[in-house]
Amino acid sequence: MNWLVTAGVMGLYLPLLPAKGVVDLKIFFAELQRRSVYKTAVAYSVFGWLLVEVATQVFPFFDVPNWVVRWVVILLLLGFPVAVLLAWMFELTAEGLKRTNEVPPAQSAMRQTGRKLDFIIIAVLLAFIAVLAFQRYGRPPAVAAPVMPETSIAVLPFADLSATRDQAYISDGLMEQIINALGRMRDLSVVARTSALAFRDKGVDIREVGRVLGVNHVLEGSVRRGRGKVRIDARLINVTTGYQLWSESYDSSEQDFLVLERDVAQKVARALQAELHLRQNESERESPAYDPVAYDLYLRGNYLLNKRTVESMHQAWALFQTAVNKDPQFALGYIGMADADIMLGKIGDMPGDQAATQAWPDVTKALQLDPELAEGYVLRGILLTDFEWNWAAAEVDFQKALSLNPNSATAHHWFARHLAQLGRFEHAVKQIEAAQAIDPLSAMIRVTKAKIFFQAQQYERGIRPCREALELEPDYAPAFSILGLIYAHLGQENLAVESMKKYVELSGHSGWAELELAYVLAVAGKRAEAEKIVQDVTTRTKDYSPYDMAAICSVWHDFDGAIRWLEVAIDRRTVDVVSIRVEPRLNDVRSDPRFRGLIARMVPRRGTE
Repeated sequence: MNWLVTAGVMGLYLPLLPAKGVVDLKIFFAELQRRSVYKTAVAYSVFGWLLVEVATQVFPFFDVPNWVVRWVVILLLLGFPVAVLLAWMFELTAEGLKRTNEVPPAQSAMRQTGRKLDFIIIAVLLAFIAVLAFQRYGRPPAVAAPVMPETSIAVLPFADLSATRDQAYISDGLMEQIINALGRMRDLSVVARTSALAFRDKGVDIREVGRVLGVNHVLEGSVRRGRGKVRIDARLINVTTGYQLWSESYDSSEQDFLVLERDVAQKVARALQAELHLRQNESERESPAYDPVAYDLYLRGNYLLNKRTVESMHQAWALFQTAVNKDPQFALGYIGMADADIMLGKIGDMPGDQAATQAWPDVTKALQLDPELAEGYVLRGILLTDFEWNWAAAEVDFQKALSLNPNSATAHHWFARHLAQLGRFEHAVKQIEAAQAIDPLSAMIRVTKAKIFFQAQQYERGIRPCREALELEPDYAPAFSILGLIYAHLGQENLAVESMKKYVELSGHSGWAELELAYVLAVAGKRAEAEKIVQDVTTRTKDYSPYDMAAICSVWHDFDGAIRWLEVAIDRRTVDVVSIRVEPRLNDVRSDPRFRGLIARMVPRRGTE
């Protein structure tokens, strides 16, 4: 590169050096213009940009590796001084290309050459403008931004004004009751509780809350509990103007708190319906009557369950069980136990079969007690799709849950995962974007979106949701897992290994995580390192997935091993084998004739009960 530039500079200066060796800059710059060097530089720059833009937009659709794009940029940069040098040294004449020094001024065709360059520059600039216009107006973004309805609301955590400041679970319960009541309103989009909880005790300006959550109204308030009395204050605020549109206070005794909470939720819903001019509900659901002590236990359990740690979920399950022992007709208590079992099965704390066996009776009991409970249909849909492989029945349940509560981010989220497992990626993306619109601050939903793009083999599109998830939760382990897999399939081995090592660290060096690291090492061609991890994990612990072992064997083209491990995964009904139809990690073994027979073995074990 250096010698080329040096040669070019010498070629520019030598013809202009007078006898005394002093360059006349005025003559030099005039000569640059006469020889169309400026025009050549401009034309080359614009054309180069256009070529890079086309490469970055088109190459990913054909799975062209990123290093090819990098080489295109490098070659264009290297070619720039060459193009300028050639413009100086050569001239286009009627007889063809000649050295400039060999063409008498009278025979110079620079004017005609300049005109041709003018036309080239104009053509390339028009193409440049067309590409910009297409990017700005003619093409939708890769992931369509969720469009919120004209009327949308976030219910913020009610401030705990009790003297002991230990009633946060009560405030969260009230918040959830109001969200559920508003979620059944037509023409109203309600932000999920997980996103709203991010603003607890933050003192953020209401306008900023509206901007971050994408809503035009906020409901906030406070709960004061003490000396046998409870007082609830609620306020509706327009985030655009900052003005309070409506407020109300409610008082009751502690013994009647559960009745008060349900009453407040219904009254707030009706007040907002009138204030925001919403259409009437097709049917108004009456909340079942719960035992106050059981409900208090449920609120405490739900508070722990939402922390999503193994310890907190076990503690939550015990509280839910105590609640249903106190009130056997308490449907939400059964939902809580089933939810905890399913999540513990999914994170590998218990075998999938055991999780499903424990969860099924509780989900069934909850829906028998309350057939209009949307959460029950979501959980049954998860059991059917991930544990029982009854995809048709699962879809019916997810649709039922959404008909009961269209504002359920949880229902949209799990329905999206279900659709992706079946390869229905376009519909899956729509569902996960609906979940994100309702719960915009959920790292889990963003990682699920990234996983859907990974399964669809649209790897580049999966990077941004992972990075957004890590901005929300810097130590969110699943984001590093999906990033590692995406980078591995993009050929960016160093980034893949780095991301997966972080995942292993955040996951406490579990066997599941370490086998994913072994997989990206195998993709990177580091077989010895991958084999060492596999040997260590499979001899040290049973805490690993046979499905991951199949993926590693697939990379090594050990198809007998991959098929054997997939058979084990199916026999054990591991929760990750449900992605077998679309799993990019199994691309190599998928051509094996035995692979189709494995999918045929995944028949439904049970239907709805």
